[in-house]
Amino acid sequence: MVVPLAGHRPVPARWSEHHRPVSTGLQTARCTITRSTGGGSLDGSNVWHPDDPEVVYRGPCRVGSADAASPQTVGDQAISDTTHTVAIEWDAAEVLEGDIVTINSAVDLGLVGKQLRVTNARYGSEQWERVLACTDDITRREVA
Repeated sequence: MVVPLAGHRPVPARWSEHHRPVSTGLQTARCTITRSTGGGSLDGSNVWHPDDPEVVYRGPCRVGSADAASPQTVGDQAISDTTHTVAIEWDAAEVLEGDIVTINSAVDLGLVGKQLRVTNARYGSEQWERVLACTDDITRREVA
């Protein structure tokens, strides 16, 4: 067991604040995070039209590579999804489970346009960025 010297802190004060600019600099992609408002209206044919989603965040992000797809059976349907991490600026507005992250630009063009669903925001006592766990449903892919 390592014990700090009396009167010394192993982690200096303002450690996170000092490292946040570096983390933000590594966020080379751009994304928009939206949240469904739950509102909407019926048209003359009783068809529901949801309101446009609310923009929660728009700015730099970093997308971590996904693990291997995890196939599972839900009811009678086989589904597959992968989990990505998405890091956004530390002081961004609160992101909730179910919010949608849309990747607007990235060096990896395979990410552009991808929509990921937030499953949780990760918290810690020392953090330089807000890290989100997001799933990508790869069960059905449109063929262009």
